[in-house]
Amino acid sequence: MNLPAFPMKNRKTVKNPNSSGAKTLPAGNRIRTVLFFVLFLFVGILLSVTIREAVLRGQQSSTLSGQYAQYQKQLASLSSENKNLKAENEALQEKRDELTDTVLNEQGFSALAVSLNKARALAGLTSLTGNGVTVTLNDASVTDASAGSVSQQGLIHSQDVQYVVDLLKSCGASAIAVNGERVVGTTFMICTGPTIRVNNSRHPVPFVITAICEPDSTYAVLTADAYLTYRASGSVQIRFDRTQELTIPAYSDTAAIDSVCSELGVTS
Repeated sequence: MNLPAFPMKNRKTVKNPNSSGAKTLPAGNRIRTVLFFVLFLFVGILLSVTIREAVLRGQQSSTLSGQYAQYQKQLASLSSENKNLKAENEALQEKRDELTDTVLNEQGFSALAVSLNKARALAGLTSLTGNGVTVTLNDASVTDASAGSVSQQGLIHSQDVQYVVDLLKSCGASAIAVNGERVVGTTFMICTGPTIRVNNSRHPVPFVITAICEPDSTYAVLTADAYLTYRASGSVQIRFDRTQELTIPAYSDTAAIDSVCSELGVTS
């Protein structure tokens, strides 16, 4: 049976609103894009923080270097001023002694002036010049130490300096000084951190011990000493020199002298 023919109307095609000219990325690609964006953002933040810290460290290092240089200048200035004051103090003491001798001689006490000068020399209150030896003690350098750092065995201690002083005394030294500090009966030596305290003054390495004595015989005793040989085997640096025309300064710690006089009940 033949069906009746119906007229066909034109069908309108409904377009998908999302189907414009651009292609839509699959869901997997969108996730990867977001992850890469987050990753690059994190890397950028990390780089910016690293660069900022590096700049701050550079500024701090520059500031510390400037402060160190300033402190070095201050130390050099103070050291020079201290040296000048010591020289001035010694000159004033010598002038005082000369005036004392002049007054005693003028008053007819020449014998007393001679005895006073002898007492000053024995007490180390006058400078002394003559031939002798110089002993230099220094810590081991880092390259000398097998472990790459200096151990206690490679450091100079107060007992090492005291040992050399006692050895020089046994050799008949008439005057001894440690880094320019005159050694007298009241002198003490003690380690204070990286320095050694001598006559209330702190001194770092190297320690230069000068003594007026018979150079040749004293040099022979020093070089043959078993303890100094043992210490030298521990990488510490020990040097002996015969020296001509050494000048050992006078003991100049007037505060200590006044303290001792006060304890003995001596009044001026």
